[in-house]
Amino acid sequence: MSSLRTHSQSAAALIFAIAAINTSHAEQSSNGLTLEEVVVTAQKKTESLQDAPISLIAFGSEKLEQLGISDVGDIQSAVPNLSTAPHPSNRNSLTAFIRGVGNADLQITKDPAVGVYLDGVYLGRSAGLTADIADVQAIEVLRGPQGTLYGRNTTGGAISIRSAQPDENFSLKQKLSKGNRGYWRTLTQANLPVSDTLMVRAAFSRSAEDGWVENSGAGKDFGEQQKQAMRIAVRWLASDDLMLDYAYDQSEVNGGQLAYQLSRVTNANGDGLTPFAREDRQSSLSVNNLKNSSDDVSGHSITATWFVNDELTIKSITAYRELDEFAYQDYSASAHHFSGGTFPSMVASGSEILDTSTDKVQDQISQEIQFLGSLADGKIEYVGGLYYFKEEGSEDQLASLNLLALGGFPEIAEEYYEIDASAESLAAFSQLEYTPEILEQRLHITLGMRYTSDKREATKYDNLYNNLNGASVSGEQTSSKFTPSVTVAYDLSDDVNAYAKIATAYRAGGFNTRGTEARFADGFDPEELLAYEIGTKAELLNRRVRLNLAAFWYEYTDLQVDQSDPVNIIATDTFNAGEAKMSGAEMDLTALLSRDLQLNFSYGYLDASYESFIQYGQEVSNTKNVPSAPQHSYNISLDYARPISVGELNAAIHYSWEDEYYFSTQGIARKDDAGLLGATFGLSNIAIGNSELSVQLWGRNLENKSYAAHEIDWAASGFVTTIFGEPRSYGLDLTLSF
Repeated sequence: MSSLRTHSQSAAALIFAIAAINTSHAEQSSNGLTLEEVVVTAQKKTESLQDAPISLIAFGSEKLEQLGISDVGDIQSAVPNLSTAPHPSNRNSLTAFIRGVGNADLQITKDPAVGVYLDGVYLGRSAGLTADIADVQAIEVLRGPQGTLYGRNTTGGAISIRSAQPDENFSLKQKLSKGNRGYWRTLTQANLPVSDTLMVRAAFSRSAEDGWVENSGAGKDFGEQQKQAMRIAVRWLASDDLMLDYAYDQSEVNGGQLAYQLSRVTNANGDGLTPFAREDRQSSLSVNNLKNSSDDVSGHSITATWFVNDELTIKSITAYRELDEFAYQDYSASAHHFSGGTFPSMVASGSEILDTSTDKVQDQISQEIQFLGSLADGKIEYVGGLYYFKEEGSEDQLASLNLLALGGFPEIAEEYYEIDASAESLAAFSQLEYTPEILEQRLHITLGMRYTSDKREATKYDNLYNNLNGASVSGEQTSSKFTPSVTVAYDLSDDVNAYAKIATAYRAGGFNTRGTEARFADGFDPEELLAYEIGTKAELLNRRVRLNLAAFWYEYTDLQVDQSDPVNIIATDTFNAGEAKMSGAEMDLTALLSRDLQLNFSYGYLDASYESFIQYGQEVSNTKNVPSAPQHSYNISLDYARPISVGELNAAIHYSWEDEYYFSTQGIARKDDAGLLGATFGLSNIAIGNSELSVQLWGRNLENKSYAAHEIDWAASGFVTTIFGEPRSYGLDLTLSF
C-alpha cells in the first residue's frame, strides 16, 4: 500500500496547488474564451464531465470525424491506458484492455473484461466491433471497474457508444471519402420531423479498401474488406410525460483477414522455418487460398422514458441482438510465400502451419428498468434498477495442424469442435449521492450497490484425431456477487473538485472452447477486482484550461489465465491461477491557447505485475508478464480553427505513443514502442445556396512507421507470427450538409 500512499500524497498536493492557481486567476478577464462543456452519460444520467467522479474520456461527433474514428478499434490512439488488438482468428473482433485488465481470447463461453454498450445496451460478444457505426453522437471510455452501474464483465472498464437521436429539425448530410489503396466511403445521414410528436432519423454507410499486403496467391488481398452499416431511429412523444424511442441497427464486414507474417524464430524447434522469417513488414505475401471472412450484427431496441414528476423518471430499455460470423485464418503467409508454395500438396487444407475456419452465431435479449430521481429536497440523487440478460449461441471450428502433419504426425493434424452455450444474468443495482447541508454543501457521498446472479451452461463435442474421436462433455457454472462502491467527493471551489473512491467488480466464470476435454467441463470461476482511486477535476484560468487527474491501485484476485497445453499447440486451458497488483495514473489536459488554437494532451502510466501465477501446479509469476499493459502511453493534438471570408479554416495535428508491451503472458510476443503521427487540414461551412460544404484532407501514420498490431508466440514450436499495423494512409473527405 505504500505506492498508493505515495500516489495519494502527490495527488493531494497537486489538487490544492490547482485550487490555489484557480483562485489567484479568478479575477482575470477571459476575453470571452472558455472551453465548451462536455456532457456525458457515464453514470446513466446526463451531467457534466467535470461532475462525474470517474477517469473518463469522451469524444463528440466532431472530434470523432477529425480523428477519423468510425469504429471502436480506432479510439485506442486517443485514449491512454486503453490497448486494443485484432483477434487472431478474426480481424473484425477486438480484444480490449483498460489499465492492463482485459481478455486476449474471445469465445462464446467467455466474457470480456471491458464491457461495450450501444445506447445503453450491453453487447455480449466482441465480434464485429470493427464494423462502421453509421450515426455516432459520442463515445465515452470509462477507465476502471464499473461493477455497480454496469455490472459484471466491466472489471477493466466500459466503452459506451451513443447514437444520434431524432429531433425536431430537418437535416440531411452526405459525406464522400476517397483515399489511397482503393479506399472509399459514403455516409448519408438524414433527420425528418414527421410531425410535432413524431421524428425519424436514418443513416447508411458503405466503404471498401484494398488492404495493405498483396496476396499473390488465390483469394482476396490481406486486409481487403467491404463494410456496410445502417441505423433507423424513431422517436414518438406519446404525451407530455412519455417518450418512446425505437432503433434498428445493422452492420456487415466482409473480406480477407490480415496477414500473419512469420517474423522470427525463438528456439531450435523452429530452425527449419528460419529461411521464411522476415522481421520487417512485407508488402506482398501469399497463402494457398484465402477465404472470405464475414460478420453480420444487428439489433432492435425500444426505450420508454416516463417523466413521472420533477423528482422521478422511469426508463425501460428492451433489446434484442443477433450475430452471425464466419472467420477463416491462415497463419502461414510467409512459409507459403517464401517457399514458393512447395508444401500444400502434403497437407489436406493447403496451409503450411495452421489454418482455422470458425462459425459463430449468437442472439441475446436484455431488459433494464431504471429509476432516476432525487429525494429530500434534492439532497439525495439516485439511480437504481433491475437488469436481465440472456444469450444463446454456438461456435464450431475446424483447425488443421499442418505443421505437425509435415513433422510426421498426421494422426493429430486436425481438430473439429462444436460448442453450444447459454448464459443468463439477473441483477439489482442502486447508486445514491448524498449532499449534506454541512460544509456549504460541498461534500458529496456516493454509495453504490449491485447484486448479480449468473448462470452459464456449455456443451462441447470434439473430434480430435488422437483417439478422442467424438468425445462430448458438458458443464455448468453458477455464481453470484455483491459489488459495492463508495465515493467521497469535495468541491474545493466552483471549478475544482476532488474525489476518492473504492470500487469492486467481478467477471463471471465460464469455459474455454479451446480447452482439453478433461478440463472443459470443470470450467473456471469468476475473477474479482478491488480498486482504490483518487482524482481531481479542475477548470482553471477562467475555464480556459481543463485538467483532470486520477491515480489508482488494484488488487486483482482469482485471475482467469489462459495457459497453453504442453502437447497440443492449439489447445489452451483457463485457470483461476493468478493474483496481480496494478497501479498507475492518468492526466487529461485541454487548453485554449488562443481564440483559434486548442491543445489536448492525455497521458497514462501503468505498473502491472503478477503476485501469483500457478501454471499446471507450479508458481511461475517471476517469469510471466501482464499482457497489453504499456508502462507509458500518451497522445497530444493541436486543433486550429479560424473563420475566413468563405467559411472556417481547420487544421489539426495529433501524435500518439505507446510503450512496448506483451500480447501474452509468455513475454515473447510483443508490440515494440511506437509513435504514430496524423493530421487533417480543411475548410468547412462553405455556403452553397441553402447548404454548406466541407472539404478535409487527412493522413494517418504519416511517418509510415512499421509496428506490430498483434503477435502470436507458438511456444515450443519455436517461432512468432506477426500482423503489422496499417502503413501510411491518406485521403479526402467531402461533406455536404442541408
